Amino acid sequence: MSTPPAQWPPNAQQLWHAICKGLALDLSAPTPESTIRQDREVAAGTIARLLLQPPPPHPGAVPRLHLIGATITGSLQLSYAQVEIPVAFVNCRFENEVDLSDASFRAVELTGSSLPGLSADRLKVEGDLTLSRTVSGAVSLFRSDIAGDMWLDGAELASQDAGYALRAPQLRVGGGLYAQSIDAKGGLNLWGAQAFALEVSKGCLSSANHAALRCDGLRIAQDLSCTELSVDEGGISLFGATIGGQCWFNRAVVRNHTGWAVSAPSIRVGGGIYGNGMTAHGGLNLFAAAVGESLELSGCTLTSHGDHALRAPGAHIEANLNLNGGATITSGLTLPRAEVKGTLRLTNCTFAETSTIDLQHATVGVLDMMSIDTRPSACNLRAATIGRIADSPSSWPPRIELDGLTYQDLRPLLPAAQRLAWLDRNSGYSPHAYERLATHYRQLGHDDDARTVQLARHRRRRSSAQLPARLWGHFEDLTVGYGYRPGRALVSLFALTTLAATVFAAVPPQPVRTNGPVFQPVAFALDLILPVLDLGQEKAFMPSGATAWVAWASAIAGWLLTTTVIAGLTRRLARSGH
Repeated sequence: MSTPPAQWPPNAQQLWHAICKGLALDLSAPTPESTIRQDREVAAGTIARLLLQPPPPHPGAVPRLHLIGATITGSLQLSYAQVEIPVAFVNCRFENEVDLSDASFRAVELTGSSLPGLSADRLKVEGDLTLSRTVSGAVSLFRSDIAGDMWLDGAELASQDAGYALRAPQLRVGGGLYAQSIDAKGGLNLWGAQAFALEVSKGCLSSANHAALRCDGLRIAQDLSCTELSVDEGGISLFGATIGGQCWFNRAVVRNHTGWAVSAPSIRVGGGIYGNGMTAHGGLNLFAAAVGESLELSGCTLTSHGDHALRAPGAHIEANLNLNGGATITSGLTLPRAEVKGTLRLTNCTFAETSTIDLQHATVGVLDMMSIDTRPSACNLRAATIGRIADSPSSWPPRIELDGLTYQDLRPLLPAAQRLAWLDRNSGYSPHAYERLATHYRQLGHDDDARTVQLARHRRRRSSAQLPARLWGHFEDLTVGYGYRPGRALVSLFALTTLAATVFAAVPPQPVRTNGPVFQPVAFALDLILPVLDLGQEKAFMPSGATAWVAWASAIAGWLLTTTVIAGLTRRLARSGH
């Protein structure tokens, strides 16, 4: 058929000729040459007929349907259709929902158009699907396959029920899915979708019944960009998603009053996750996440979901985790069994009064909490392995769990008297914490600090012992400082010897035999006090009366003192051997 049917209305005939010539038909405004365009209506049935059986093209022309500013009356039903020419509706208005389910197209464009809804499940498009600035009800693209790019920039989508505004589970896009500045009331469902890149920056999403951005199982070859995204309700779900490039959440504001603001357990990110200046009302869930570069949350605000503002047990971060630059954490920072190969930076971070840090069994290259604006209430470092801890007394939480903590370096190097206050914040007695700190000082050549720590360890252990052990501990401490203050042994021996010698010089004991040695008070006192010596005085003289009690007390005290000295020296020699 070389001419359109004569009974067709003028607009339909004009469209027929425009397709033949490969030109656009603009019905948006009348022109002096053609007042026929004042009537903008085109029947959906006519469009379907022209798409299914396109008119023959003029020589040298590439046929296409490009309609601008038209009102499409009736229902455009093209399910299972195979359309061989590109289709574009620009700034058009559809009276009824458009059905493209199971259809195949070269390219589809609905830029700036308005329609009650678009049903396009399993749609196949060889080129681009363009819905930029489209105003529509729910758009359904379940298992659709778009070989080119998909454009939703500036689109306004709204679900009329409790479902999603964009329903696109298992959608496949060969290029990028670009939805910058999108407004979707009902949210986006991209469960199991695939694309080269996903861009929803500066968009506005909301959903009262489910995640506003559902991307569980999403596979993106390059970047996921949510920069300056606003999620009024519903949050973002990225469970098991795989992002080949970077994840961008800078300055995004995400709210969820019933769950996580961002829930991304088991997410895999080839690059880094960047949420600088982000606000997450509902917290972040990064359980078992794998991040190829850094997790950047500088200047962010994380309010809690339950007891957690950031939950990342078992997470693996190849570079740094930055929560600095005025970041605000209102609840728990939970990272048990996590691995941060670079620096976990908490400088200039503000914690709520009841917030906590949990790094139990975690592995961290550097823990930098040198200056914290407001300290958390507790920090759990049980069984953690940390290369370097950079902190200060002003940044220590009131309670720190240190049992089993292993570290290679502490900065700055504080005197033992100051660093012991760090150990004192541990709940209960942890011998490992004292041993590790003493080892640290010994490795740096600060033996006096190491002995101070070991002495404090014995005193701390003594405080929790039974009464006999406590008494014996006090005696060891007083006399030899548990072997770490050897000078006390000489002082104790000198004081005991002086006292005994003075008593026996004033009241000499009676000789045992007439031809014995001459009495020497000092030698007699040493013979009583030091069981390893035999100067002949103790055997030659016998105290009586009150001095006998002095002799017995001196012998017992000498035996205890000598035993304590030997035990202390044995411990010290054993440590020197190691």
